[in-house]
This record gives sequence, structure tokens and C-alpha cells, in this order.
Amino acid sequence: MTQISKWWCLCLVAMLAFTTTAFAQDDKTDDDEPVVVYDPDEVDGTRGFSANKLVIGGSGTFGVANSVLFYEISPFVGYRLLNDRWVAGVGFNFSRQNQKYSNQPDNVDVVRQTFSGPRVLTRYLLFHVGDPAGIYGVAEYQYNRINFVRRINNEVVDELKLDPKASMLFGLGYSSNYYQGFGYNVEVFYDALHKDGESFTEWPIIYRVGFTWGF
Repeated sequence: MTQISKWWCLCLVAMLAFTTTAFAQDDKTDDDEPVVVYDPDEVDGTRGFSANKLVIGGSGTFGVANSVLFYEISPFVGYRLLNDRWVAGVGFNFSRQNQKYSNQPDNVDVVRQTFSGPRVLTRYLLFHVGDPAGIYGVAEYQYNRINFVRRINNEVVDELKLDPKASMLFGLGYSSNYYQGFGYNVEVFYDALHKDGESFTEWPIIYRVGFTWGF
């Protein structure tokens, strides 16, 4: 439990760093784009919660290398905080890695690892690269349960539930439509907690392609 708390603290520190950046922004940003600062009591004439500040999206990745098949699906829902550039949200991660070994045509050994669990994320728009496209910074914490299955000739010979693993991702993203509406996004991350043979990807560098409504 102490280890879990440590990773949650790490995530909160990352979010605090983004918050500090948000407060440090002037009424004019580097690209001379006005920042709309939200009144916590009233937004668009509505007190409290406003549907106009909701952000919904999802992303994923797919790869094949050295007889290893990997794919990931990661939906999320977020909410704009303090100003129109900062979003925090929660989501779910599901990824699977299949590795096939075949010494003989009639003997196929397949190892499958499934990673699934919650994630907490935050995004902050850094600057525009067009109207309305933009580049944003992103930090994300994942806590994945791991299920290990080994099959030989489609028969399960081993099945284990391994200890959960945490991931702390930092990266940059491109949004084709920062303003409210539908747009696609591309993200590249570095996993600061990556460990060979234990993390949900073989490499610490992760890319995703997805869509977002509202960011």
C-alpha cells in the first residue's frame, strides 16, 4: 500500500507542475492568444458544472515486431480547469501483448500478457501551430493489473495473475482541433517507471493516435 501511495504522490506532483504553469500564464500567451480564465462560480452563465468544459476522447496504438503483437486502447473523460487550456481527467487502459514461438509446425507456443487498469491524466495547451491546431504537454499515471496466459497448440498450460505495475508517462501531443468540437490527436510519451520484462510495452517510448472532442 505504501508503494501505491508513492506513485499516486508522483502523479500529483506532475499535476501540480502543470498547475503552476497554468497560473504562470499571463493574459496573453507566447503566441499572443488570449487565455480564457474561468470563474469557478460561473461559466457561460451557469454556476458550478458546465457541459461546455467537458472533454471526451480515446487513443490507442498497434505494433508488430519480432513475432510480438501489441495493441492498446485508452478512453478517457476530462474537464477544463481554471482556464481554457488546462484539462484533467480519468480513464481506463487496456493493452495486450502476444508473443508466438514456433519451433515446429505442429507445436505453437503463445504467451499472452494483458494489462488493464485506471489512469489519471492532465493536458496543457502550450502553443498553437495553426487555427485551431495546437501542441500540448501531457502527464499520465497508470496502474495496471497483469494477467499472464501461456498456450501450446491452443491449450492453456499456464495462467497467472501477476503483481500490478505502475507507469508514469510524460510527453507531448498534437491536437488538430483544440477548440470545442471533434479532432484527432497524436501523442508521444516516455515511461519514467519502465522496466524491461515488466512494463506493458517493450520500450519506454510510447506513441498513440486517437480522437478528442472538446480539446
